[in-house]
Amino acid sequence: MLPGCQNFAATRSDFRSKVSRVQLGLRRITSQVVKYSKTHNPFFDYTEAPKPNSCSGKNMPKSQQGTTSQPGRKKSAVPKSAPAGNGVALDEARDRLMEGARYAFQDSRVRSFGITSHGTQFAYRAVRNSAIITPESTMVGTTAPEAFEIPISYVDTPAEVTHLVKVPQSGPGTPTVGSQVPEQARVRPLVSGLQIENYDDDVRTGAINQGTMVVGTLGCFVNLADGTVAALSNNHVVAGENRGVIGSDHIQQPGTGVLDLADTIAILSSFIALQPSPVNASVVAGSVVFNQVDGGVAALSAGVPFNQGFLQNRALSVPSGVDAANVGDKVFKVGRTTGLTYGEVKDIATIVGPITYSPGPCWFEQSLTIEGDNGTMFSNRGDSGYIIVRTDGKIVGLLYAGNGTQSYACPIDLVFSALGCTFH
Repeated sequence: MLPGCQNFAATRSDFRSKVSRVQLGLRRITSQVVKYSKTHNPFFDYTEAPKPNSCSGKNMPKSQQGTTSQPGRKKSAVPKSAPAGNGVALDEARDRLMEGARYAFQDSRVRSFGITSHGTQFAYRAVRNSAIITPESTMVGTTAPEAFEIPISYVDTPAEVTHLVKVPQSGPGTPTVGSQVPEQARVRPLVSGLQIENYDDDVRTGAINQGTMVVGTLGCFVNLADGTVAALSNNHVVAGENRGVIGSDHIQQPGTGVLDLADTIAILSSFIALQPSPVNASVVAGSVVFNQVDGGVAALSAGVPFNQGFLQNRALSVPSGVDAANVGDKVFKVGRTTGLTYGEVKDIATIVGPITYSPGPCWFEQSLTIEGDNGTMFSNRGDSGYIIVRTDGKIVGLLYAGNGTQSYACPIDLVFSALGCTFH
């Protein structure tokens, strides 16, 4: 061997050994990073299934929109409709609801989280506003409890949850112009589903001077504790989001932006005050103030005719009472905006929020989540206040908000209990 070659060969061998050790170290680090991300980050989808657009979920078949996550466990290539892992009994799903919610709401786009079906058992479903662009920095450091194994499905809807609608006092969309939705017209005797307006609150807020009015829907007729018959709707429909003056505010049907005693059907008699949360409140931090009911009642004026039921041309049976809703219940509603629609209860015990109300951002618990049949719209703004009726004739909820795809309702038993009323 030539002089110096022996030293060169040893140096080269040592260099190769060091490179191999570095490469092995990098592979180990990469493996640990991927493993950590799969088990600790709910925002990245490691399934083999196609993924929706990160902002809107458009250009994708509905069956492929949404992801499935199990906190603390790796994800597998499964469709949205069949989350990986085992479901649990309903009682356990209720008991662990808040535990799962604290995990899901780490994603700032989540707007609702409830109990859904999972085969013959139950799991959770979260609805996200996919129109919100989330900074990547918010996707770091979110961890799930290792022992939490109840599946969570994620559904994307590119819209915010809202609760009211303003319409012009004249022109298209008002009672002064023919509408394809007959519930927007003046109707006597009164029935469920008709358009109503709190005239005095529209004056207080300046809506009248702006040429607009806030409208909602008459839910059904109830008996108050003293036997008085009243119209049931939402607080934000008949009581102006806590601004209402009991014994004074005029509820008009259909409402035209002008005080007309002939159109005054009721006077505000009671409502459940909405409790706002701090602006930055979060389920994760436990700082949310929950509401269960957005409801109010107005005592019918003397001599105003009414029938419990719907317009005759709807050919619907009269509601026969109230009952608790179950996941999978087939339901319908009649509202002043979308008329008669059919849907299904997708989630129960749902946490919803934040929703922008005048007092501040409001959160709800124990709500029902309903979606229209075959991808149709179940409700839209202005339908608030309508009763959700199961196809067996039992009322199960009171509609208060929605995002165009999901509609949210308060369970009717909580509504009646809070307002101290009974079905007429």
